[in-house]
Amino acid sequence: MKKVLVTSYINPDMDGTACAIAYAEFLNKTGSLAVAGLLGLPHEEACYVAKRFDISLSTILDTDDFERIVLVDVSELRLLSGKIAPEKVIEIIDHRKVGQTEEFLNAKMQIELVGSAATLVAEKFIENDIDISKNSAILLLSAIISNTLNFKGSVTTDRDMAAADYLFEVSGLDKDYYKELFAAKSDMTGEKLKNTLMADKVVVRQIAGKRIVVPQLEIVGAKELLEQRCSEILATLDEMKKIDQLDFVFLNLVDLENICNYFVTKDSETQKLISKIYDLDFKEDFVTRDGILLRKQIWPLIVKELESI
Repeated sequence: MKKVLVTSYINPDMDGTACAIAYAEFLNKTGSLAVAGLLGLPHEEACYVAKRFDISLSTILDTDDFERIVLVDVSELRLLSGKIAPEKVIEIIDHRKVGQTEEFLNAKMQIELVGSAATLVAEKFIENDIDISKNSAILLLSAIISNTLNFKGSVTTDRDMAAADYLFEVSGLDKDYYKELFAAKSDMTGEKLKNTLMADKVVVRQIAGKRIVVPQLEIVGAKELLEQRCSEILATLDEMKKIDQLDFVFLNLVDLENICNYFVTKDSETQKLISKIYDLDFKEDFVTRDGILLRKQIWPLIVKELESI
């Protein structure tokens, strides 16, 4: 029996990384030969969790070695940068509204709007009464906490909370674990800021003929970061715009303390787009919006606006 590759999008975040490793474990425990592999470099948060708990994050060099592929936390061909042949994909597990499911003709689909794809993978273990390893439980729990902003984000569902309860029990982590996780993901010292922003450069969406990238940071100390390093952020966004010939680019900066968003851009056309969608007025190179919106919630509104023009 040939092995199945379980992977996510290029430079996966905590959710994509956790799902790839945990779902490969599930497949191996239910009769399939599977290997987890990550395309590119995982986000800083995922690397922190892996180092903290001594968990190996396997990378792959050549997807051509696999005839069957499972995608987790992704259902868009454009996010795979040509690394995955769509006809090889046999299964997709994702939690986003925006997708390209029509491109994967041979894939069984599970697209459900929960806060984290990790919830869907955790439910596989629960519903099939399969024991999950402590490492996979730690990874999935970290992903759910991260994606739901410790269950305070509007994307949070009862299913996310139920899956997390199960994973807390298996992992042995306490309910204050989120503080450590948020502190780690908030560390933007030195080159980490630019590297984290540039990791999202591969996520170029083409909507109504326009090219757009929306990097996202979810951190403690967002206001202080803007006060001290806004010029660096703007320079990086400008670099991304030039390299990828973007029509729109902005940073979605999520403030985990003050429960708000900062939309950061000096590009006038991007400012006009954000202002129209959210009825906000840019006075500087950023604008504040109360409450928390994650990128997955922003995309459908951008699509609606651009396709209406």
